[in-house]
Amino acid sequence: MARATELQLENMESESRWGSLFKGYDFGVVVLVLMLSLFGVAMVFSAGYYETINFAEPDPTYYLRRQLFFVGSGLVLMFIAANFDYNIYKNTYWLAALVSLGLLAVVMVMGVSVNNAQRWIDLGFIRITPSEFSKVLMIIFTAGFLAKNPRNIKTIKGLAVLLLVMGLHFWLIISQPNLSTAIVVVAIMIAIMLVAGLHYLLMIIPAIGIVALYFYIITSKTPLHWYNRISSFRDPFLDRQGEGYQVTQGLIALGNGGLKGLGFGRSISKNLYLPEPQNDFILAIIGEELGYIGFLLLMLLYIILLFRLFMIALRSKDKLGLYLATGVGVMLGLQVIINVAVVTSSMPATGITLPFISYGGTSIWAFMIAMGIALNVSKQSNIPNRKRKRKSKKSEEVAA
Repeated sequence: MARATELQLENMESESRWGSLFKGYDFGVVVLVLMLSLFGVAMVFSAGYYETINFAEPDPTYYLRRQLFFVGSGLVLMFIAANFDYNIYKNTYWLAALVSLGLLAVVMVMGVSVNNAQRWIDLGFIRITPSEFSKVLMIIFTAGFLAKNPRNIKTIKGLAVLLLVMGLHFWLIISQPNLSTAIVVVAIMIAIMLVAGLHYLLMIIPAIGIVALYFYIITSKTPLHWYNRISSFRDPFLDRQGEGYQVTQGLIALGNGGLKGLGFGRSISKNLYLPEPQNDFILAIIGEELGYIGFLLLMLLYIILLFRLFMIALRSKDKLGLYLATGVGVMLGLQVIINVAVVTSSMPATGITLPFISYGGTSIWAFMIAMGIALNVSKQSNIPNRKRKRKSKKSEEVAA
């Protein structure tokens, strides 16, 4: 009898070791990520269809196959990150900063230029955008730096280090030029700093900086590209065949959709009217095909995912987990808000992808890794409860 009980306990421990790879996650996050990613695959196929058949060698499934590859490989990265103990970031946060700065430096020296922007590294079979990875790496750096020594947020030396790393990233990314991503990286770092105890009144400094930059661009018309973007934002229809073309076509697409939409695959604007509709302006095609109702349902999924991420942050077992999950939530929320604002002409046009939906490998991989980090935080937060349940179950088996 005793031998049988011992065998049962050994089997339970073996099962728990294998099951630990899959148990403890916030599966709501996993389901939502899968839903958004698969929806993105369908919409990328629909939005980019006419562009693919206009290739020199037409291939209607080009974007579909590549997006499926990005999502599939991204899910593998998410699974790896979800099973990678996040506590190691407390000792390797400087490595994250160095890798990020190194990749951005490579872009500056030998990056690929497209449409007057130098943001990509060409690996032959794919182009990667290091600034997308910088968002995740800066979450790791800021969270690890502040969790390692909580007093860093209160000391001049600690703040100086954070501002130096932040400033270097801002300069390297804005030089590409990529103002929107630079702002997102800075905002993510500031959000984690606020959660760590940074006084909110200090936010006046970056606010003044943003206002000063805006008036500098308006008055000096430098850089001309940003000035044109801001000018067209005021009334995109004034230059609807020039700088305001993409925004006006996006607004027309949203207007065509109305309440219920034209139906999946029936967009008119994607038929070579809206440039590269599978990328940053894919939301306009979603609105045109699925209507205002489809748009609201998509936003609801994002809101639920954000809620679960912030709940993971609140339930985390330590400050490192709190900072990491908060950074991931802010990264997701900011990109959704900015993308929606750009497509609806609520802010100047900028190259920010719609998370999990827009076409592109680096963005999907970065978000999948970020979700994996958050899942590991949720998993580690549930470990004490699982241990207590396991001990209780063993006691019951022995007593029986």
